[in-house]
Amino acid sequence: MKKLLPALLAMMCNVSNAQISITYQDFQAAFLQDAVFVTCSTPNDGTGYEVFVGEASSVAQTWDITALPMDYMALSKVIEPSSAPFSGDFPNSNFVLYEKYWFGEGDTLHTWNYKELQNDRLLLYGESDEYEVFWTWDPPAVQSAIPLQVGTTWISERDSTYYMPEVYVISQNESVVDAFGNLKIPGGEYPCIRVKQDNLSISHTPVGVDTSVIRSFNLYTKGMIEVHLGTILEDQFGLTTIWSNGVKVSGRQGTVGVKPVLPSPNTLISDVYPNPAADRVEISFNLSRNTCLKVQVLDLSGREILNHDTGILTAGTQKHALDVSQIPAGVYSLKLEASGRSDSRKLVICR
Repeated sequence: MKKLLPALLAMMCNVSNAQISITYQDFQAAFLQDAVFVTCSTPNDGTGYEVFVGEASSVAQTWDITALPMDYMALSKVIEPSSAPFSGDFPNSNFVLYEKYWFGEGDTLHTWNYKELQNDRLLLYGESDEYEVFWTWDPPAVQSAIPLQVGTTWISERDSTYYMPEVYVISQNESVVDAFGNLKIPGGEYPCIRVKQDNLSISHTPVGVDTSVIRSFNLYTKGMIEVHLGTILEDQFGLTTIWSNGVKVSGRQGTVGVKPVLPSPNTLISDVYPNPAADRVEISFNLSRNTCLKVQVLDLSGREILNHDTGILTAGTQKHALDVSQIPAGVYSLKLEASGRSDSRKLVICR
């Protein structure tokens, strides 16, 4: 028996470090009707954390995020397309992911993602709230090639914006499965693969071509637990450990292992109007004493888009107008800080 023990241990190590392949059947099992997913993220307060992202390698690696603080962010449910508000706009969608984002006490955002699972890829056709369609992809965006395994590559979307005949920008997302290993989260440890995604913006002008890249990494298990590591700028591309304030983990209910954090009843913001907004929003809030107010707009990964200080304001009910005309259309978090208190609300920008 003593002679067999080293061999058994070696076999166990080989299994835990083996490369996995996420097949069509894995996607199909994950997105069964009525399946519920929970999403948590590092606190959306601008705090940064050292995070191991790994490197492209044929040797197994370990991604351990158990030490990162995680707050409840969203609840998602797989529903039939006919149950979604704009199913008629996306007739090829064969399932819809309904998502409820939490931004604070009494402040939520409801969205519907219209998807199609095919044998060799997962497509995204569009996204809506209960009132209107936010985004439409034509052709549909490829969210994943199938099967997902080391060496799989795909281009998820390509779009061109023309400002004048000789001035235009091409946007393109390129993805590659380039690493594998083990993922440690509060809910357990799982074999996983790493997907590197580069978002390219290629600017064409009469003086030449300029390319900028924003990178993110996604870790996937066969049970469709996903960890998102981003948004990563070019100065951190060569690092295996980065400084990040945007780490998210999603998985079927009961797999993530992170308990929801209840909101504080001491709210600061009373209203944000109009919301959705195009160019300008008016924020209503209550100050307990004379103080400065800090206003931030953050994207859903926690990256700061806008930072504004109002100067000293008097105590009581106040209103402040905020120019958002230079912020791209999308869904954001509007955050206010004053006298040691902070509060956030969703902010939807549509044009």
